[in-house]
Amino acid sequence: MIFLLSFYFGLGTFFSFIVAPELFRTLERSAAGDIVEKVFPLYFGVGLGAVGISLLIGITSRMSRFLLTLLATNLIVLLALEFYVLPQAHSMKVAGSPEFVKMHLISVIMSTVSLFLTFGAVVYLIVRTKDVGS
Repeated sequence: MIFLLSFYFGLGTFFSFIVAPELFRTLERSAAGDIVEKVFPLYFGVGLGAVGISLLIGITSRMSRFLLTLLATNLIVLLALEFYVLPQAHSMKVAGSPEFVKMHLISVIMSTVSLFLTFGAVVYLIVRTKDVGS
């Protein structure tokens, strides 16, 4: 479980804070946006897989309610991003709607929340593992 969550956290951090900003720095804004938009479903799909599998492992292993709550909340955030926010943002972008900026901000906030929830779960699991080993 630590591996899955750490992988998603590393991928998300790398993409959000290194790849995407570099794309927007070096390419024309619309081209960079098109690339990022194509990567999002895969990126959030990896998150859904990692968090979903971790939640199933946590439930079957009878892990703490705190960890399960972190994972379930994260899964809800990722499901909303993948199946509501991203399609809405895409439609607004295609239509040239000024509401796209608002939807983009919502997606950035939700993605950041997902990364924080993932980081919290990883830290919790590492601390719990150290406590069990002591």
